[in-house]
Amino acid sequence: MIGRHLNLLPRGALSNRLVPSIIAVMVLLLTLAGASAIAIERSLTSFQAELAGRYTVELPTAEAGAVDEETVARVVDLLAETEGVLAAEVVPLPTMQRLLEPWLGRDAAVGDLPLPVLIDIVANPETRLEPAALAARIETIVKGARVEAAIDSLDEIAEVAGAIEGGAYTVVALVAFCLVAAVVFATSAGLAAHHGIIEIVHQIGAHERAVAREFAAHFLRLGLIGGTIGTLAGGLAIYGLALYATSFDSPFLPAMGDLVGSLLPLIVLPVLVGLLTMATAGITVTRALRRMV
Repeated sequence: MIGRHLNLLPRGALSNRLVPSIIAVMVLLLTLAGASAIAIERSLTSFQAELAGRYTVELPTAEAGAVDEETVARVVDLLAETEGVLAAEVVPLPTMQRLLEPWLGRDAAVGDLPLPVLIDIVANPETRLEPAALAARIETIVKGARVEAAIDSLDEIAEVAGAIEGGAYTVVALVAFCLVAAVVFATSAGLAAHHGIIEIVHQIGAHERAVAREFAAHFLRLGLIGGTIGTLAGGLAIYGLALYATSFDSPFLPAMGDLVGSLLPLIVLPVLVGLLTMATAGITVTRALRRMV
């Protein structure tokens, strides 16, 4: 009897349909949580790469001493001559109006506000400009000038994104724990349902490893089925959300190609789930059989 297939678990049992369904739901949640964490990381990385080498010069408002076009042109020329600067352009008024619309409304008389002059700088990402030193040079032309690195504004956003990403990975860990617990419960239920047969087979010579392999192979199959269904459902949901997200023109969202590429490792998720359920079932059965001895 050792080494033979014992057929302890009938294929038509209710658990053969219920367990893969439970696994599929958990893998779906696992996929969505993992994809969320990956998407947040990719979005932040993409946005940081986009803002690298971007700086903003703010010249005083009209109330603090207006600057004329000639002065602004001198500042732009100074910036253009700065090592590492690729381009320096004055932000036009219509662009500033669009930036202020979310706070002031579309009908606000932005033109009547004492707006500062903004100059957008594009520098070589490999060259780190010192905002304080650059502002000191500009102040030889215009007093009260300020220079800010665009990437510095991401510090708080990065902290929030990191917290959300950590929360997503925590959900992944909790779902994985619940998956293991569900397999342990299902395995224990299977042992209890077939306790009499398993005890007799065990007593007449079937090694505990043979019984454990029976359960492990059974739950490997269930894990692969449930893992595949859950991964496919999660993949379709993620793809649908990604398509919907492309309708938003936001720098915080990663490109579709980058997101899909980063999610390719999820293809192996069904195999990992199958191996996890197999190992969990095997260990559970082995420990239970040792208590019978």
